[in-house]
Amino acid sequence: MKLKQLLFALFVLVYSTNYAQYDPDYNDGDDDNVQNLAFKDRLYTGGNFWANFGTFTNVEISPLLGYRVTNEYSVGIGAKYNYFKDRRPPAFSTSMYGGSVFNRYIFLRNFVAHAEFEMLNLEIFQATTSSVTRERQWVPIGLVGGGYASNGFQIMALYDLIGDERNPYQGIFGTDSRLYLRVGFLFNL
Repeated sequence: MKLKQLLFALFVLVYSTNYAQYDPDYNDGDDDNVQNLAFKDRLYTGGNFWANFGTFTNVEISPLLGYRVTNEYSVGIGAKYNYFKDRRPPAFSTSMYGGSVFNRYIFLRNFVAHAEFEMLNLEIFQATTSSVTRERQWVPIGLVGGGYASNGFQIMALYDLIGDERNPYQGIFGTDSRLYLRVGFLFNL
């Protein structure tokens, strides 16, 4: 199963980078001032996609829409939907959804400083000796960090400043880690 996931990720990476338009935020040879561009030409889109199938099924879709304020600084909004299913007894499935606002600053051509506030609506499970109840709650997540971006591809390490115990993300160093890795793509509109 791991080989299938690796091949799928490699296919998505190769396909996306071959057909991606360069984003002026991350284009090494672009010296044009974005303030001279029309509103629609300052917009970019992109996001993240993840899929894992097996005993644990996890599908995430996270599109974003950004606006270049200057050549280096941009702001934007994002949406998120995540479906999760665990086939182990007692099997269950759930969904979470939400939105975010972000800003990012580009320095040294391809390096990105990033800050984001995200709100996720998810089910909180409460187990008692006789039953399990589900309650939907909004969970705040405040991410700061940075990364590298080039030719429409980006990779970032982000740290959760809020540290809400209901945060559904698992950090790169395990359940208690508040450091997350994000990989995604950006395209001109």
